[in-house]
Amino acid sequence: MPKSKMNRANIFMGASWAGLGALVATTGIAAAGGPVVLGAVSLMLAIASSIVMFTTRRADEYTEGLWNAGASVAFGTMLLSFLGLPFAEGVYDGATGAKDGQNIPAIVVSVLAIVAFYIGLFIKRLLGDR
Repeated sequence: MPKSKMNRANIFMGASWAGLGALVATTGIAAAGGPVVLGAVSLMLAIASSIVMFTTRRADEYTEGLWNAGASVAFGTMLLSFLGLPFAEGVYDGATGAKDGQNIPAIVVSVLAIVAFYIGLFIKRLLGDR
């Protein structure tokens, strides 16, 4: 690349890969019971890459389409999980007779929305303009 400015679309694409990698690293660290500090650093990288993607989302029509696809899937997932998870948990608790209250933490909705954003973005990238 020339010394001047890097293409905003390339910045968006790089940030999307960095965010996906950081999300996978955060999940792996949490699943393996790794150090909390390492998990926090990888989560901060995922947040930083999301901010970079947000600021460069209108680089061209393609990146805007990728952003819109990811945001749409994340919003739909958030709505469904925000209403559906408590309902499903209530149905399960009612069917089994459990009276131990809410077992699904509220953070699950946010995590599912973030994961859905990357799924929507990368599926749109794989499928192209459809």
